[in-house]
Amino acid sequence: MQTQTNAKSGSRLFYLDNIRIYLTILVILQHAAISYGGTGDWAVKDPAVDELSPIFLTFFNAVNQSYFMSAFFLLAGYFTPRSFEGKGAGSFLKDRLIRLGIPIIIYSTLIFNLNQVLIEVWMRKQPFQWILAYQAGHLWFLLALLLFAVIYVIYRAVVDRNKTKQYFQYYSDRFPPNRALILSIVFLIVLTFIVRIRFSVGEWTYPGFQLAHSVHYAFSFFVGILAYRGDWLNRLDRDQARRWGIVALIMMPLFFVVAILGGALEGGAAFERFLGGLHWQSLGYTTWESILLIAILTFLLYFFREHVNRTSPLLRSMAASVYTVYIIHQTVLFVFNILFLRVDVPTIVKFPIVSLIAVPLCFGLAVLIRRIPYAKSVLG
Repeated sequence: MQTQTNAKSGSRLFYLDNIRIYLTILVILQHAAISYGGTGDWAVKDPAVDELSPIFLTFFNAVNQSYFMSAFFLLAGYFTPRSFEGKGAGSFLKDRLIRLGIPIIIYSTLIFNLNQVLIEVWMRKQPFQWILAYQAGHLWFLLALLLFAVIYVIYRAVVDRNKTKQYFQYYSDRFPPNRALILSIVFLIVLTFIVRIRFSVGEWTYPGFQLAHSVHYAFSFFVGILAYRGDWLNRLDRDQARRWGIVALIMMPLFFVVAILGGALEGGAAFERFLGGLHWQSLGYTTWESILLIAILTFLLYFFREHVNRTSPLLRSMAASVYTVYIIHQTVLFVFNILFLRVDVPTIVKFPIVSLIAVPLCFGLAVLIRRIPYAKSVLG
């Protein structure tokens, strides 16, 4: 095994690669959980045969949703300034268009229709009709990154006109103190709650975004840029990370307290109040989610930096494949979701079985796909 700790050199940051691996596995587990009773949108639903599985899987997904996609945005923001400065505005945007735009086109034309064959023909025994139209699907994330890249280029074009290049930056000599993190949580709670009065969790808007989560995502991308400028990831200390880890552990079970007090177990309209609108349940869920975002990310970054900052042939292969896995995992899960519709085992057993099959298979297929000529120029 090799270890590397230099945060702002041009070399690989092994612990950030390993966070990406971890987050990508969570994406697969998140979607698998939805198919077996967790809340969320997924084309293949296998209704739970017990009462506990939906509760456990909904809790699992709620904790993941509080931070895992935001973590992806933070990492994307962290590497944006270095990529921009190494390539220049034109090459940077061209690279973003190739790496983010081409997968969206392939998904809209090929992968989406392959998924339709699986669902309509194989599962529902219905005729298949080829659809040629824009389909973002789970690749909404790539579209959001492309939008943020354009915004960053415009921002740099304005700022770089000033010869002194005074970039917007807080805490250039240390990780933000706890008071700054608490103020960030308050900001996230207030703004997210306001957005969710109009756009509820689970409500998709063109061109494929859930605006209910947009505040967390934009905030995380922006924080990633600040983290790079201030070298925050190297300056986060053990005591601060430990405190926020404790906060995360305290907050997680409070999910059940808020859910029970708010009537989530009743379902229907009572459950909908947690997802948005001018309701205390929405404010409670938004508060829980925003605290977990800051708490988990702070602890996660420190933990991986100190304990998982290494590589190996397997980890290098997985790190190189995470982007491809993100693109193809939906189709792989659909296959096994449909296959296991006919398997008579408890729901709580199906979820780990399908997950244990899908995760290594996705990474294995990604290795093969990246060997296709010219694939690496898009997939990395």
